[in-house]
Amino acid sequence: MTRKYHYLMASVAVAAIMAATPNAFAQTAVNQTATNNSAVSNLATSAIDTGVGNLGLGASVAISASGAVSSTSATAINQAFNAPTFGSVTQGATNAAAGDVSNLGTLTIGTGAAGSGSSASIGASGAVAALSLAGIGGTGVGTNSTFTGQTVGAVSQTSGNAAGVTNSGSIVGAGLTLSGSGASASVSGTGAMATVSKTSIDATSFGATTIGGVGQTVTNSGTIGNTSTGLAVGALSGGGASASVGATGAAASVSVASIDSPGATAGAIAGTTIGATGGVGQTVSNTGATSNSSTGFTVGALSGNGASASVGATGAAASVSVASIGSAGVGSSTVGNITQSSTNNNATGVSNTGGTVTTGNISGSGAGVSISATGGMNSVSLSSNTSNAAVNTVGTVGQTTASTGPVSNTGIISAGLLSGVGSSANIGATGAASSFSASSINDTTVGGIPQVGNITQSSTNNAGSAVSNTGKITLAAGNMGTGASASVSAMGAGSFASFRSVK
Repeated sequence: MTRKYHYLMASVAVAAIMAATPNAFAQTAVNQTATNNSAVSNLATSAIDTGVGNLGLGASVAISASGAVSSTSATAINQAFNAPTFGSVTQGATNAAAGDVSNLGTLTIGTGAAGSGSSASIGASGAVAALSLAGIGGTGVGTNSTFTGQTVGAVSQTSGNAAGVTNSGSIVGAGLTLSGSGASASVSGTGAMATVSKTSIDATSFGATTIGGVGQTVTNSGTIGNTSTGLAVGALSGGGASASVGATGAAASVSVASIDSPGATAGAIAGTTIGATGGVGQTVSNTGATSNSSTGFTVGALSGNGASASVGATGAAASVSVASIGSAGVGSSTVGNITQSSTNNNATGVSNTGGTVTTGNISGSGAGVSISATGGMNSVSLSSNTSNAAVNTVGTVGQTTASTGPVSNTGIISAGLLSGVGSSANIGATGAASSFSASSINDTTVGGIPQVGNITQSSTNNAGSAVSNTGKITLAAGNMGTGASASVSAMGAGSFASFRSVK
């Protein structure tokens, strides 16, 4: 869901076009290219120490190194949008073979609470193309959490990385509590990425948003590694709060998320239309070895609805998601036809040895902890969690996934009681998977059945591509929550269409 990309927007802000104040700019086309041909290093002497204190709404602290970035964003924080209107958005980011990227900085976080939409991140990335629309308002701020809709034309993104990318930086100090809606903490190494996102956090109302057809092409051939000593934060009590550590070769994502937005009337948080004309096309390829060997991942209790803690390594992934967490009055969203192709092909393979994830009780509805390694993955996800279960619409879905090369995963989860409705603890290794899922977890109304066209899926884990998993989960004694699950698994290839409602 949304939990993976908050860190990205913090790290690429240097190239962003911001529209957080009235009288921003009228309709305009955006055409961006960024090319890097030289090594980029953020040295070990790079450091941030926040001391004791809170992170405000939408605040961010980040230590990062990036090769090439093209980014466009419209963000309102405690301020109504002035309805920025974009024409077509064309973005290209290329990090050449000579552009090795490394990050060794350390972020030390003192005791405090993270506000809604805030983020703490450490990361290294090769090439990034990003479009972000976000409205963040504090609960009770009245008109400051009322956002007008936005319009974006067709979106075309190309992101390619051919260099080595390594993150050795870490987040230390267990004082920060992720208590704000959508608050996040992340440590990551990424080869190439393209993202399109629209996010509503703590909004009283949010107007209808339209994004044209989306085309994303993402390739990585460089070696990607995350060798940090990990991450330590306090409790994840905010809705949709996330803590993550991982390495990714190539990824494309399109996401719509509404988090703890208390719309007073039906449709006050209007739906989003993406690709009604032109659909969504994602082509992702990874040929570079991808590994996460981070150690030491500690978080407090996961009491926020949809809160997540994850450690993983992924070769190639394409995702489309529409999610509502703790929101009322959310209108239905529409996504056009979706075509996804993800291919992972590298002899060295994908490996995750993320050590032990230690958490407190997992009591939030739909909260989860995971440790994983994945070769290739395509996913379409429609989810509603403690919301009003809007009936979203998706056109036809075509998914083709393939993986060549070994995939290995090793990890331990040590957690408290798994008591949340639909909560989960999972450790797994997967070669290739295609997934369509629609879920309703602890919603305030009967779970909506999405309107979806034909679904066509193909997943192949090729010869000589061994998949191995070693995992152990230890949970505190006590009753598991309704629909809760704990699993340790290894899978070569899988295709899944899932419709699930849990109350």
